[in-house]
Amino acid sequence: MTMMTTIVAVALGLTPIGQDGVVQPVSKDQASAIGRYSESTDDTGTTHLTGINRKTGQTFHLTVNPQGRVEGSVGDWVVTFQVASAA
Repeated sequence: MTMMTTIVAVALGLTPIGQDGVVQPVSKDQASAIGRYSESTDDTGTTHLTGINRKTGQTFHLTVNPQGRVEGSVGDWVVTFQVASAA
């Protein structure tokens, strides 16, 4: 799965984050629970992810800046976290 699919899965609460901050790989079932979402990148390099949470029907809007900062909303919830690639 792509990094953006993993970010959406974390924001929607579909995949756990360990105490060490490591995210388990997204399974096919989790990816299908996410459904489709749109992804675009603006001229600052920020990626915008929008879609609908299949579990709740609520919309989500997330931004991922080039430094890995994720901010956005999932329904009435505000989410923020930092992404770092695994070494």
